[in-house]
Amino acid sequence: MEEEIITHIRKDNLNRIIEFKTNKGNIYNFEMAKEAITFDKIKNAKVIKKNNGRTCIQSKDSNQSFDDFPEF
Repeated sequence: MEEEIITHIRKDNLNRIIEFKTNKGNIYNFEMAKEAITFDKIKNAKVIKKNNGRTCIQSKDSNQSFDDFPEF
């Protein structure tokens, strides 16, 4: 069975990532993506809590940023 990974992103008018699209065609908003990552459904991302208390989603690959992913 193929693992689900993030392949595309969608940004808002403030250049923040608001949605993620996976190789299986699923589209997750930020909260849904956090939950899927937490439950190990999405394999190439991790949830990080920053010092300021904000939660963010990052690529597990330190050489790759989701900001560089193609938009859908």
